[in-house]
Amino acid sequence: MLLGEKMIKQTQFNERGQALVIIAIGAIALFGFAALAIDGSMVFSDRRHAQNAADTAALDAALAKVRGGLWQSEGLDRAASNGYTNDADSTVVVLSCTDANASCNNLPTGANPADFIQVKISSIVSTTFARIIGVAHITNKVDAIARATVPEVSQWFDGKALVSLMEGCKGENGDPNNPLTVGGNGTTIVNNSGIFVNSSCVPALIDNGGSNLVTTDEGVCVVGGVDPGANGISPAASANCGAQIDPDMYKLPNPVCGQDGSITGSGGNYEAWPGNFNTSGNQTFPDVSPSGTLLLHKGIYCFHNGISLNGNWEITTDLNGNGTHDADSEGVLLVIPDGDVTFNGGSTTKIHAISSTADHFPAELLNYLIYIPPTNEANLTITGSNGSEFTGTILAPASHITLNGSGNTFSMDSQIIGYDTTITGSGYIDITYTAGNNASTTTQPGLEVTK
Repeated sequence: MLLGEKMIKQTQFNERGQALVIIAIGAIALFGFAALAIDGSMVFSDRRHAQNAADTAALDAALAKVRGGLWQSEGLDRAASNGYTNDADSTVVVLSCTDANASCNNLPTGANPADFIQVKISSIVSTTFARIIGVAHITNKVDAIARATVPEVSQWFDGKALVSLMEGCKGENGDPNNPLTVGGNGTTIVNNSGIFVNSSCVPALIDNGGSNLVTTDEGVCVVGGVDPGANGISPAASANCGAQIDPDMYKLPNPVCGQDGSITGSGGNYEAWPGNFNTSGNQTFPDVSPSGTLLLHKGIYCFHNGISLNGNWEITTDLNGNGTHDADSEGVLLVIPDGDVTFNGGSTTKIHAISSTADHFPAELLNYLIYIPPTNEANLTITGSNGSEFTGTILAPASHITLNGSGNTFSMDSQIIGYDTTITGSGYIDITYTAGNNASTTTQPGLEVTK
């Protein structure tokens, strides 16, 4: 009995020892779960807060850079306002992506690293329960990258004389035309420049046949494909020649007509004064007869229901008839908020954009000849008439442009920017691009978090 009792007691003692081990293991597990739940949530909350701080600091630094301020200091200040400074608990660095210590991976293709700012935040989170298992601190590391492009004065679309902005194909989104269509039996010569087709469509340039000829000094660049039958392009158009350009990268003009326009004169000799036309109860353009000579005085003309110039007109900005453009006193900007625009071949049009800030004309509107805002998906048709001359930029980003030779020669010292373009007819179109006679623009400031 004594031996049995001893064995029973020994067994009970051993069972009690096993329970202690299990309890100890369970306690460790409980502390582990507590560390995961409590310390883990602290680490996750700090990481989220640090990422938000990095994002706002990067944007703030980018904004300061765009404005020409001390962008690194601004980024550090913004991070500090969110609780992250260079101290024992955190470090903050604000870098240009050109810096050796930056790690700006996966920037957009072709992007300039100098346009990007990186903010790195490292923060130390002290644990409560995890220190029991030997983890006293956990370090969070986050970063944010923001794009900051400073506005720059530039030529529209690198100074290409003819630009088609359409990005897709005919039939997509209800688009009725191909991005660039060449047809007819005429000849179009582009001097000192080239043609750019922004569409990725294959093909984006269509040749409808005939004996047409389009020659350029700087070639035809097509983002998408070229019709294999486009034999009338010299030199041959280049397909897949570059990336699409976002038209929104440029700042649009904002011309305003502050008063009603008017036409005076009689018997075929008239003078027009700038302002609003084609508004309710106001002068339409032109509604005088018989047709004849119409002198356009310097200023901004707004045509709210479009403009259709019929035959037998001679419209000119050469007020003194000396055959040259007098910058301080001559020139017009034609603005068409609504309606189509047609220059018929039976008329002679010699119009020049305003090229001087005399009389307090806004510098940002210089050298714009025709502006059709993107809210007006107009049809803009220019039919050649012998002796017609257009000088200045034609900006119509949502419009369908037709350049129609009509057996005569007409000249344009213009940059012609539209949604899609058709070159047709049987005449001779001479397009010469001169930077000094065409508008410049300002690129939009870029400000966005990219990572």
